[in-house]
Amino acid sequence: MYLLPSEQKARAEEAIRQFREAGEVVICEPCDCGSHIRHNNGGNYHATIELKRDGEQVFVRYDTTCELTPPAEWEECTDPEGVIRENADWLSGRFSPA
Repeated sequence: MYLLPSEQKARAEEAIRQFREAGEVVICEPCDCGSHIRHNNGGNYHATIELKRDGEQVFVRYDTTCELTPPAEWEECTDPEGVIRENADWLSGRFSPA
């Protein structure tokens, strides 16, 4: 999914607002697999980025939908708003965990 720059900015600002309020945002790579959806064991994996606040610290986890790999580790994040803006093209309007 490709968004216009104005749409990217608006969705990024909404995700940043939600992160400030809730302390959690999940950004998922959009599925563009078409009619041949073969996720997980079929080979089509999509990236996910999770941001979480724990007290004053913020952590990020870059993960994938692949069920065959162990979950990614949480890393400390110094610029969560930058992470959100960098991945604004993946923002679908829903930024919370499923």
